[in-house]
Amino acid sequence: MSDNDFQAEITARYDAPMYRAMLEVWGDQIHPGLLESDDEELYPAAVKATTRLAELADIQRGSHVLETACGVGGTARLLARDFDCHVTATNISKGQLETANEWTQGKPGAERITYAFANFEELGYDDASFDVYWCQDALLFSTARSTAMAEAARVVKPGGTVAITDLTVVGEPTGETADLMAGISKPGFWSMEGYVAALDEAGFDLMTAEDWTRHVLPSFLRIRADMIAKKDQLIAIAGPDEVEDTIARYHHWCDAAATGHLGWAAVTGRKRET
Repeated sequence: MSDNDFQAEITARYDAPMYRAMLEVWGDQIHPGLLESDDEELYPAAVKATTRLAELADIQRGSHVLETACGVGGTARLLARDFDCHVTATNISKGQLETANEWTQGKPGAERITYAFANFEELGYDDASFDVYWCQDALLFSTARSTAMAEAARVVKPGGTVAITDLTVVGEPTGETADLMAGISKPGFWSMEGYVAALDEAGFDLMTAEDWTRHVLPSFLRIRADMIAKKDQLIAIAGPDEVEDTIARYHHWCDAAATGHLGWAAVTGRKRET
């Protein structure tokens, strides 16, 4: 499968009715959460993860953030509202962008948010245009991650910051575990150490690297359980075949997380002045 074919597959998945159905499970924070207790709900834990990354990135009032792979705008709305910054939120899914615009109308900080179509591997913005580059749990779908990192460095001003969370590989999985990991991410996973090295190579000095792996399995177990509990509701939106296929996919995610080799990391860096 070519890079273009893979990107087309991902875009089609984002634009499909099943993805709209999954918003009934995720809400507008489409990523795992920092779950600290068995009875904690996923959504506030996911908000906690977004807020934590913003704190690690040292986002200042009035700064301009470029968000890539913005989902349906949950992070853009949180940043504009709670951190009083401007956000240009981009995505390769026109369906998600339409939903993001719809859900942003009338919300606090909406006037500071712009949504635009863009691929994080080829951003159509001038050099040194933004104070912060932001990407949550999406680079695992990139077939050219080093190119995406170079683009992040290009569009960020000297002294600006990069903020990334992503699902990662922990250790060196072998055998069935390696096959399982390969099955859920065709481009493959980077490790947290790989991201740290990539930041350095792209021209960023490391600010923080936090290992959030312990939250992965509880998050995916919570997502899968919620999907099963809301199965009839999801079927009404996307149909039985898509729902069953998606539940099966999340069984694979849970199995991978249970091995201990599926991790989650947050890394931030500051672009060197020279």
